Formats: sequence, structure tokens, C-alpha cells
Amino acid sequence: MASARRFFLAFPKSLPLLFLFLCAALGACAPLIADYNAEAYKNATSLKAETLAMIDKAGESYGRHRGDVDTLTTKINAAFEYSAGFASNQLSAQQWNILRNPDGNLYGSFVRLWQARGTLGAVYRSEKKIDIAEAFDYLICLEANKREPRPCSAAGPRTARAAQ
Repeated sequence: MASARRFFLAFPKSLPLLFLFLCAALGACAPLIADYNAEAYKNATSLKAETLAMIDKAGESYGRHRGDVDTLTTKINAAFEYSAGFASNQLSAQQWNILRNPDGNLYGSFVRLWQARGTLGAVYRSEKKIDIAEAFDYLICLEANKREPRPCSAAGPRTARAAQ
């Protein structure tokens, strides 16, 4: 009888601990990654095509294409914001951020270099297309795997290097 009495006297003190335990248990049931989103998939596939086409134009003067570059950059920034706006979608948002980073090795730095030099050589453009295409393929595969898990064979070792 005394032990039952001690339990009931201790119960109000242990209520916050019980509440924290229940919250943690329920939080563990939350998804680790956001659900598949057709708009996010469309963003990645269409922006890949637009970006690769823009790289081809970098053999010409940056000034001639400044408006097009600004428009594409805005679309890429919007895709990042869209991706970042979903709960449990940090991985996708992080990949968009890597892609657009002007101090990285992908789209952001490509634009920065094109703007600084005025034009970019064929070899550089060819190599950069491979790197950026692989980065987009990783984003596309990441989104597609939210729907149906499958291997991402297109995202190769060059993508991993570019993300560093």
C-alpha cells in the first residue's frame, strides 16, 4: 500500500518526463524525407535542360545573354525555395543550394566565371556540362526515389566531387 501511495505522489513530478517521452516516440514516427512532388521533379528536369542549353551559349559574350542568365538563375533560386519550403526535404534543398552556390563548382560558379571572363572556352563548357548534368541527375533521382526506390546510376563520382 505504501508503494502505491509513493507512486501516486511521484506521478505529478514525473508527468513532464512522461510527456517528453511520448513526444519523442511520436516524433520518431515522422517521415525522414518528404513525399514525392511532381512539381519538384518538373523543376529539376526542365531546369536541367535550360541550364545545359545556357552553358552552350557561354562561348558568346556574357553581356549578350545577361537577361537569360538572370532569368535562369531566378528559376533555380525559386526551385531551391520551393524545395526548402517542405518539411523533411532538407536533402533536396541542400542539393539545390550546392548547385547554385557561386563559391562552389556547379551552376553558381559557372555564372560567376562567365560574367568575369566574358566568354568561356569549349573544353571548360564541355566539362562543366558533365558536372552540372550529373548534379541535376542526382536531384532528379532523389525526387524520383521518393515515389519508388531505385538505384541512381546517373549520379556518378564527379557529382560527389562537385558537391565538396
